[in-house]
Amino acid sequence: MQQNALAQRQQCDREDADLLKRIQRSDQRALATLYDRYAPVFYPFALRITGSHEVAEEVVHDVFVQVWEKGNSYATQNGSVYAWLAALSRMKALEKVRTSNQKKKGSDGEALQPRAPLENEEKQGGQETILVFKGYAEEVRNMLKNLSKLELRLLELSYYEGQSQSDLARMLRIPLGTIKAKMRRGIQKLRQAPAQEGKRP
Repeated sequence: MQQNALAQRQQCDREDADLLKRIQRSDQRALATLYDRYAPVFYPFALRITGSHEVAEEVVHDVFVQVWEKGNSYATQNGSVYAWLAALSRMKALEKVRTSNQKKKGSDGEALQPRAPLENEEKQGGQETILVFKGYAEEVRNMLKNLSKLELRLLELSYYEGQSQSDLARMLRIPLGTIKAKMRRGIQKLRQAPAQEGKRP
């Protein structure tokens, strides 16, 4: 079962890489296929960060415009096409939030704020708030169960709200060294999970 899921992900990564190569050769059909595959994934991801349906739509649009115009900027050594798209989505969503806040600073308008976790998300321990994933919800839930509540919260604040480690230390009144150690440990746990999964019979 685990091996089948791993093989499925690897196949999906190969298909994504092929689509991107075609996009780099100005293949509009390949772009449409990649968009249809991932827009439904990254839209709720962007919505989770921005809290705005309109802005989330802009984020998805901007991501795929960049894929079309600057697809050559993707480097295979930095991970899968999917990981690259997830990073672009996060970066552009946080940029939208920061830009909106800067424009509205000092005005009466309400600035965009990164959306806080919903109550039911808190109760579930933020099971699906760190990673965007390709239909492997159960595996992601199992991976996140390995994190402590503090590790999960720190990664969530850093990943979704763009908080630096220094910001987190001030906000939570926890020594900076502890913040760094907890975040490093949480990331190590997430990285180790797929490797362990691949070793299972």
